[in-house]
Amino acid sequence: MDNGWIILLVIGLMFLSIYLYAYGTTNYAAKKEEKARQRKLAEAQEKELRLKAEMAERQKQREEKYRLANERSLEIQKELKRLAKLNKHNEKVEV
Repeated sequence: MDNGWIILLVIGLMFLSIYLYAYGTTNYAAKKEEKARQRKLAEAQEKELRLKAEMAERQKQREEKYRLANERSLEIQKELKRLAKLNKHNEKVEV
């Protein structure tokens, strides 16, 4: 009878190990897929943040360029007004 219990125990352990192996591999595959999905999601979010940062930087550069162009335009307009005033003054002096 002792040999029967040992054989039954061995068979039970064999079925238990087969079950755990089958469950473990499916569980491992599911966890691996979930980890890959999380990694891809994190990469996508990082890419989106990087893209937003680049867009903000480009917008800042455009605004700075626009500001400088406006300043230069105002300088040119002031210079043209000054030249027109000087031209009128010279015409009055000549007459």
